[in-house]
Amino acid sequence: MEALDLLANNLANTNTTGFKEQKAFFAALNTAMGSPEASPLEDAINRHAVLAESSLNVTGGSLLQTDRELDVALVGDGFLTVETPAGIRYTRNGNLMTDSRWVLCTAEGHPVIGERGRIVLGPGNIGINENGEVLVNRVRIDRLKLASFENPAALRRQGNSLFAPVSGDQLPKAATGVTVRQGYQEQSNVNPVLATVRMVEIMRHFEAIQKSVTLMFNEMDAKSIERLGR
Repeated sequence: MEALDLLANNLANTNTTGFKEQKAFFAALNTAMGSPEASPLEDAINRHAVLAESSLNVTGGSLLQTDRELDVALVGDGFLTVETPAGIRYTRNGNLMTDSRWVLCTAEGHPVIGERGRIVLGPGNIGINENGEVLVNRVRIDRLKLASFENPAALRRQGNSLFAPVSGDQLPKAATGVTVRQGYQEQSNVNPVLATVRMVEIMRHFEAIQKSVTLMFNEMDAKSIERLGR
């Protein structure tokens, strides 16, 4: 059921900017193997795949051109650094805005961090170049603090397209080789067709296990009745 929850969450976010698919990995569970008393039905029930772990699919999504000056997409292995009430978090969702004080924020109102801290803009034409430098009326204000991780697939999802390191051992470092595209949004990297097919496969597998369990108990009931009849 956990695998179904992951797939359902992926499908629900196919239109979420910067969303990263959560991939499920399965392991074979076979507790009946090696047990001479195990019936074929018990063996069939126990010989199935269970969710072992999951990780982020950090493959970049396609870019959608919006021509909006506060929309940015990252090309390469990097994340925007964001300040939240729970601490520093990281995101690929570049659908940005400004608050009442001209602070650059995410759509949820979390300040986006630059190399000097919070990025305060002001009225005027806003430019964000490929290096992440933020300009107002062609005057450099700051530069986006872009972070990367040695193993980004192990990041923990926090909701609202935010991510956090799993442990203190996974410290962020300055991202290199990342290009910032102003006026674009990175789309979700979920393939809805493949996700739907996988969901159907898991549901069929779950139904097969249910049927096997029902057959096993019917068999047990039949044997019990037979013994009582003697």
